[in-house]
Amino acid sequence: MRNIITIIFLIFLSNCGYSSIYKDVKSNDIFVNILSMQGDKLINNLIKNQLELYSNKSSQNIYNLNISTNFQKITLAKNSSGAATNYQLSVSSNFEVNYNGEKFNFSFKESLDIKNFSDTFEQNNYENTIKTNFASSLREKLIIKLLEKQ
Repeated sequence: MRNIITIIFLIFLSNCGYSSIYKDVKSNDIFVNILSMQGDKLINNLIKNQLELYSNKSSQNIYNLNISTNFQKITLAKNSSGAATNYQLSVSSNFEVNYNGEKFNFSFKESLDIKNFSDTFEQNNYENTIKTNFASSLREKLIIKLLEKQ
C-alpha cells in the first residue's frame, strides 16, 4: 500500500505543470546598454548590475535604456507617543527603452507594508533587503517586456 501511494505521489509531482518563464526564450540573446539612471542609487545600481549579468555583449539585440526610480517610505500608523509603528515601502520605476529606432516606456510599481523594528540597524538591513527584492522584481518585469518586443 505504501508503495502505491509513493508511486502516485511521484507521478503527481512529475506532472505538476511547472515550467520556467524563459523556457522557450534565448535569455542571453539581448544586450542592455544603460545610458542614464536617476532616482534611488541603491535600487538603480542593483538593477544595473543584474541587467549586466543577464546581457550578452555579442548580441545583435541592443536595448538602450534610461532608468528612473523613486523610492518612498510612508508612515502608515503611529503609536500613542507619536512614533511610527508601520510603514509602506514603495518604488515606482520608469524605463525608457530605445530598440531598433523605436522608443518604448515601461512603468512598474512595487510596494510592501512593514512594521517598525526597535533596532535601527535591523530596520535598515531589512529595508535594504526589500530594496534588493524590489530591484530583482523590476528587472524581471523589464526583461519580460523587452523579450516581448523582439
